[in-house]
Amino acid sequence: MPRSANEALKSPPLVPTDFPRMAECIELRRDEALWSVLPHDLAEKRNLQSFRVGGAFVTVAPNSISLQRNCVRGLGVEEVATEEALNQILSLFRARRIKRLSFHLSPCPQSKAIAGWLRKRGFRFHHQYVKLVRNTAAPQPVATELRVRRIQKPQAEAFATVFGQVFPWPADRLSWIRAAVGAPGFSHYLAFAGNRAVATGLLYVAGGWGWLGWAGTLTPYRRRGAHAALIAARLKRAAELGAAWVACETLEPRPGRPSGSYRDLLRQGFRQAYLRPIWVWEQP
Repeated sequence: MPRSANEALKSPPLVPTDFPRMAECIELRRDEALWSVLPHDLAEKRNLQSFRVGGAFVTVAPNSISLQRNCVRGLGVEEVATEEALNQILSLFRARRIKRLSFHLSPCPQSKAIAGWLRKRGFRFHHQYVKLVRNTAAPQPVATELRVRRIQKPQAEAFATVFGQVFPWPADRLSWIRAAVGAPGFSHYLAFAGNRAVATGLLYVAGGWGWLGWAGTLTPYRRRGAHAALIAARLKRAAELGAAWVACETLEPRPGRPSGSYRDLLRQGFRQAYLRPIWVWEQP
């Protein structure tokens, strides 16, 4: 492996074989950290719950058909997967009468076997995410008139307001977004046009890795460099916090589907590490 991040970025390296596992692990850490700040009143109102079963991170939202809320991630990544563990996971959903759920099939030695277990239980392939990785060498400069700033707790409301206009989260769940600002491991960013917040971005760092996500720009301010500038700012912050590598994900580019996010990530030195299939079960 290269001796430094700067050396690694001189020519795009092949992705080391351990990167998929590490990219999945940092996302699991991010999930756990986010759910640890879930406001108690919101959890009770919506009956939102999270579980660790057989190494997988399981989130449950009764009365919801959201594939993001009713979701399984990480089976086979940190522990050996078993059909018994999968059955335990599915029993959690059945007990809560969940009508629709997603299973993120992480790359691991058992991926093919797990896919077979899912198929046998009525899951079908739905779509894929592209997982990308990059070291934390200095990013490319970004030309934009927008101003990017890392925020603290007093700006949590501004972050949640923009986030709520970009992402389809119910209004009552924005308290969760506000609660994460300033939480351990998280760095939140806003891009401003003048004094108006117009774009969001999140960095989470743990164990020498970073995770980038929650990048969204208000429609009138797109194509003005906000996304690229937020990527650059978070890469610099990840390096300051001691992360050697960062991971992120976006929907797999397809004909007819906008892929500006994917292109911006490639321009800033990210490399595609793997595709992660999403399998879905729906009540007949």
